[in-house]
Amino acid sequence: MFKTTLFWGMARVAAILAILMTVFGTLPALAAGDRTSPTKPTNLRVTAVSSYNVSLAWNPSTDNSGTFSYRVVISDGSTYTVPQTQTTFNDFVAPLGTYSYYVYAVDGSGNRSQRSNTVSATPPPDTIAPTAPVLSVTVVNSTEVALEWTASTDDGPYLFYQVFVNGSPSVDARHNQFAVVQGLTPETTYEFTVKARDLYGPPNVSAPSNVVTVTTSAVGGEDTQPPTAPGNLHGWDVGDGAREINLFWTQSVDNQTPQASIVYEVYQNGVLDHTVTGVGRTVTYANQAGANTFTVIAVDEAGNRSEPASHIIVSQ
Repeated sequence: MFKTTLFWGMARVAAILAILMTVFGTLPALAAGDRTSPTKPTNLRVTAVSSYNVSLAWNPSTDNSGTFSYRVVISDGSTYTVPQTQTTFNDFVAPLGTYSYYVYAVDGSGNRSQRSNTVSATPPPDTIAPTAPVLSVTVVNSTEVALEWTASTDDGPYLFYQVFVNGSPSVDARHNQFAVVQGLTPETTYEFTVKARDLYGPPNVSAPSNVVTVTTSAVGGEDTQPPTAPGNLHGWDVGDGAREINLFWTQSVDNQTPQASIVYEVYQNGVLDHTVTGVGRTVTYANQAGANTFTVIAVDEAGNRSEPASHIIVSQ
């Protein structure tokens, strides 16, 4: 019985091989596939270094398949894929130490070349201060002043802003180019300036902006001016299956109503869903799958309503 089973098993294998020979004309290539690795990239070198960038170049690899890509491996744990046609790479860095790099090639069958040589680069410290922003006033009421300013320029990618009131630090605006200074005294004159600072400097701080002098208004009076529209309305479905929607916006300001007292009407597909007060965020639930339009309107204490802000979110 064993010999019979073995005979028919061998016969079946022979039949399959005969069919493959008929289709492909040869067997060894079918069995072996592409086992040839690309040649290793050579002469990896650093071509430029700044506080926030390291540029690399290398001599190209070759491969019998004709198609491959490169992997750039960095000592910070990152690996980047670079197309075959590219033998250069720019790495965004921070001026906080030394980075090392090597490169290898990988073909479509997963064959990896040997590593290139390893090179290192130490970005120099950032000693350049940002330029000064240009400051302006957008809204004034009895206890608040809303400010905005132009973006500073710098050699680095990250900038933060600090508002000063009468020369003393006040609102840390982080990366925003606007702020509301609160808790001021009615009918009082204040001087405002803004400075920019970068992230990795020692620190690098800009010269102060232009000085803006503002006198807060008196309390009360007829209010016919609406708040500013909520800004940068955005959000998303959190993906929990319940169609939970997180909404965010930049809070409005008003000529009389304090920011903390402004009411926000939140509409879903044109129907009032709920209201929130003094915040720039809320949670709601989409009442249908697919696209839903969410609209937010600011309302001051006198009932003046802002222009609407709308955003479409697709829910599952």
